Amino acid sequence: MGYLSFLLAHRRFLSFGFGLNVFVALGQTFYISLYNGEIRAALNLSHGELAALYGIATIVGSICLLATGRLLDRVDLRWFTAATTVFVAIGCWLFSITTTVTGLFLAVFAIRFAAQGLWGVCAQVSMARYFHADRGKAAAVSTAGYALGFAIFPLIGAWLLMTFGWREAWAFSAWFVVLVILPLTMFQLWGHGKRHLAYEEKLAGLVDEKTGTKVRQWALKEVLSDVRFWFLQPAMLAVPAIIFSIQFHQLYLIESRGWALTAFAGGYTVYSVVSLLAILITGSMIDRYGSYKLVILYLCPLVPALLVLAFVSSAISIPIFMALTGVTFGMSLVVFMTVWAEMYGTKNMGAIRSFNIFLNVSFASLVMVLTGWLIDGGVSIEAMCLGGVGVVALSLISTTVARRMPEPHRASVS
Repeated sequence: MGYLSFLLAHRRFLSFGFGLNVFVALGQTFYISLYNGEIRAALNLSHGELAALYGIATIVGSICLLATGRLLDRVDLRWFTAATTVFVAIGCWLFSITTTVTGLFLAVFAIRFAAQGLWGVCAQVSMARYFHADRGKAAAVSTAGYALGFAIFPLIGAWLLMTFGWREAWAFSAWFVVLVILPLTMFQLWGHGKRHLAYEEKLAGLVDEKTGTKVRQWALKEVLSDVRFWFLQPAMLAVPAIIFSIQFHQLYLIESRGWALTAFAGGYTVYSVVSLLAILITGSMIDRYGSYKLVILYLCPLVPALLVLAFVSSAISIPIFMALTGVTFGMSLVVFMTVWAEMYGTKNMGAIRSFNIFLNVSFASLVMVLTGWLIDGGVSIEAMCLGGVGVVALSLISTTVARRMPEPHRASVS
């Protein structure tokens, strides 16, 4: 089924995944970090102190995600989404009124846990779970929302910051979540009960085409005992750790290079356009070849991206860096969403995806903190970028090993 006919056939549910992935930007590092300068000035924090607070709050949120994300395997998607959306609004409101380090911690925890975490789980699990033959296209359409979020939210955030101030920007966001996003998502999920019943009936009769046996639905404890899962983790962890650390400390990078904030923010348009193209191409490739085979490919553009950032100091490096990281990020978003469903089934996707998000967020947060300390310690941008190249090289080796491992043969746990 082509993209256009697929969109028309499933427009309402696909718009749910797409829309949530757009609004996830509220909890993403690239958006929150736009306000870092004002937050550090208001609360008298250094780069390292703010990074540490942000990282710890994010890790705490990811730990909470382990317990709450798996509820999506048991709780109605509509109730789960509504509760998450209310929590996002609370996080935005806390940002607008915080005057203490404790208040900032709570705000970061709420917005990262709910917007970046739970909203992301809702979108990713629902697309992977309720589509089978066209899972790649569903993931691509949904993930395209990330590209749009990257394109518009930095510009919106910069405009709100310069026009009203950082507290007012977060207050406006809280009202937007309550008055726009909440009713919109409930409309998009209208009639979801029938979809879920159809999914359960199909799952009960799903048969592996190669073996003729019932498709195995892995429990989380089985996944954690699969060596392939752990050898794939470096590739899964490297992308968000490197890209989000750069985005979190983007103001330092901009100041060090002497670039204009608007020029760097505008670079996200290039990032989003390239990401969108990568997303759409990857979605079709997954439906044809499978996502497991594509894991190693999305890492490759990250190497020249880091080398450009390290050794090209002029503003011309901005669109080049954004384009290369856009390819990696766009491909990885679709693969992240589908590879676990392809390897382990969809029945326990909430638990599996939440655990992987926990690993991603925890590692990325630690790297953000480390990067903040390195900045405070005077380590050069060039040295940090070369360190990132080393991480990517190790990830490529680990992924190659994982792809050559056979699937373990054990009885399925239903």
